[in-house]
Amino acid sequence: MGCRVPLRGRVNEPIMTGLRVVDTILPIGRGQRQLIIGDRFTGKTSIYINTIINNNRNNFIKSVEGFGCKRLFGVYVAINQNLSRIYKITYIFDFLNMNWYNIMIATHTTSPAMLSYLAPYNGTAIAEYLRDNGYDGLICYDDFSKHAKVYRQISLIQGRVPGRDAYPADVFNIHAALLERAGKTKWICGNGSITAFPIIETIHCDVTEYIATNLISITDGQLYTNGILFKNGYRPAVDSGLSVSRVGSSAQFTF
Repeated sequence: MGCRVPLRGRVNEPIMTGLRVVDTILPIGRGQRQLIIGDRFTGKTSIYINTIINNNRNNFIKSVEGFGCKRLFGVYVAINQNLSRIYKITYIFDFLNMNWYNIMIATHTTSPAMLSYLAPYNGTAIAEYLRDNGYDGLICYDDFSKHAKVYRQISLIQGRVPGRDAYPADVFNIHAALLERAGKTKWICGNGSITAFPIIETIHCDVTEYIATNLISITDGQLYTNGILFKNGYRPAVDSGLSVSRVGSSAQFTF
């Protein structure tokens, strides 16, 4: 079961991503659902990896009770990714010794459709276990565009009535049920949290695509990665004009 509404607390603790454009003008709080949207090869997954690297540096210090803020555990869910891409991300986690605080669940392009469909649910169950034990978890769904296509494939095989772009009518509910599990609990429930980073891949900067608009309406903001900025050498290629964080100053880090 997800976190019940009376047990939810306020999202007022920041996640330091290590990216200046995000931490300064687009703050992300622990328990927030922040969509990462952009074209292919614009550095969407690197935002999650940089966040885990930035927090991994201090996780050993934060493991001492009463010293600083709590540790941040990462759950990376790769859906229908290429084996070479999965290997590269695994190599980064191994090389930087981040396996102590990061869990990876991956399905590749030749995996069964049902296995790819269930991968986000497995990752969410792990994140909920961390939250229920008073820890802070950061889960990344990479990406929901492929998950929607997998669900469309399963629905068409079942003979269900297709809707817009041949997607079934309840594809919105499928993603909403996953993302609504993100949140922060009150002190009486352990003060744990789940922060969600769903990723959506657009085609030719089309943010009005069906799945993209669904996720924008569910989440608490989006980070839009611009292909032109990426080609010009800007890292991260986050377009501050099209990006927004609806939590705002509540999660702003103050000195």
